[in-house]
Amino acid sequence: MEPHDLPASRRQAVLGVFWGAVERAATQGISFLVVLLLARILGPENYGLVTLAATVALLGQMLLGETFSQALIQQKNLEPAHGASLFWTLVGVGAAAAAAQFFLAGWLAAVFGQPSLAPLLRALAPLLLLSALQAVPVALFKRALDFRALAASSTSGTLLGGVVGVALAYAGFGPWSLVANLLVQNSVVTLAIWRQSAFRPRLVFSWRHLRELWSHGQYTFLVRIAAFASNQSPRLLIGYLFGPAALGAFSLGLRVVEILYQLVCLPAVNVAVSVIAKIRDDPKKLTRTVLTATQLAAMISAPIFVGLALIAPLIVPLGFGAKWTASIPIIQILCVYGIVGSCALIWGAIIAGLGRPDVTLATTTTSAVVSVSVLLLAAPWGLAAASMAFVARGYLTMPFTPLIIARLTGIPAAVQYRVFAPVVLAVLIMAICVEATIIALGGVAAPFAMIAASIAVGVFSYGMTLYVVARPVLQLGMSFLTHLRPSQAA
Repeated sequence: MEPHDLPASRRQAVLGVFWGAVERAATQGISFLVVLLLARILGPENYGLVTLAATVALLGQMLLGETFSQALIQQKNLEPAHGASLFWTLVGVGAAAAAAQFFLAGWLAAVFGQPSLAPLLRALAPLLLLSALQAVPVALFKRALDFRALAASSTSGTLLGGVVGVALAYAGFGPWSLVANLLVQNSVVTLAIWRQSAFRPRLVFSWRHLRELWSHGQYTFLVRIAAFASNQSPRLLIGYLFGPAALGAFSLGLRVVEILYQLVCLPAVNVAVSVIAKIRDDPKKLTRTVLTATQLAAMISAPIFVGLALIAPLIVPLGFGAKWTASIPIIQILCVYGIVGSCALIWGAIIAGLGRPDVTLATTTTSAVVSVSVLLLAAPWGLAAASMAFVARGYLTMPFTPLIIARLTGIPAAVQYRVFAPVVLAVLIMAICVEATIIALGGVAAPFAMIAASIAVGVFSYGMTLYVVARPVLQLGMSFLTHLRPSQAA
């Protein structure tokens, strides 16, 4: 079946993934380049200090930008009063939250024992209001599976913010270059989204419409808090316990991993929620979609993270500079988390698409409690031990998610686990081949040549193994990529 002959709903989903992939490739590619340049110039301590300030602001950004706006996507009968009521509510709360961060900055800096943190927190306070302004139009774009506008907005914001940040870093502005990067990026994204969106809030407010959104949004609100505790509390705890320099090393490793698994999985996640919500009453389609999404996530993410862990000792000094050498073992440890993190994104999208925010809340809360607990237990043994505990949390909690999906959909957990078998075998063979290449070329070839050779050997060995032992898996991935053609975007 040719791409243009696909059913309309599937074509729309494929286009959604295509433009989502364009957005992720552009924004995460630019983000990685910006992170590389800024980290190389600023060093671990300055990088860690701004990370601490940005993480504090991120809680408000998540709650304002992603909580109740998700209810717009799930709302069956959407009326103009839904969007208008939610918009004015978020803007009011966003302004209040920005003011609170500004005036509490000194107290927060004292809690972390970092006086220089206070002015950075005050400067980042506008991010909360910007997130509130973006929330409703972004949700409406996602509801319509229109990711082209989001791709253009995100790319332009990331590019302009990166240019400003890198220029200021080279000019000697230190941590303020990262602050400027975040402010410019979010401001440009907000302006670009509003320029392309047809949404214009009416001067109306309806408690009835807001309560309808609250019925779904209340769960999402609590889920976002739990997700923050699970995924971001490690940054806060490490900054509090070990200081900005250690946080810089940890955050750089985690940021690289996050960029990669967002690039790999987030386009499919954005589309999966809407697609599964539409087909959840069709058992055959649902089973096919769940298994395909899970297998693709593992098939793409596993070789990337295993390969990065193997070549990290070569690529970190070359890319980020000698001052970041201490972060190499942290990056290698966190790469192990990237695999389960990618699968967790897909599993979370499946549960969200099934319309079970209560289940999402329970699983995310459990993950948060385990995350904080294991970090506190491991902290006395240092940063590497804390990083290993963070990774262990993922493997302790996430593998149970297929059991939950089995109860919700009737797809046996064993069937879901089975899709990982050929991927595990192929990654194992790839890892042996890559490590052998590194050992053979060690002391003979330049670092760049060793990296290039390792990547080439890894791609070939992984692809050939899948071709031999699981050709349908490889064909599935190639078919998916074939359907993501720009010609369909017209």
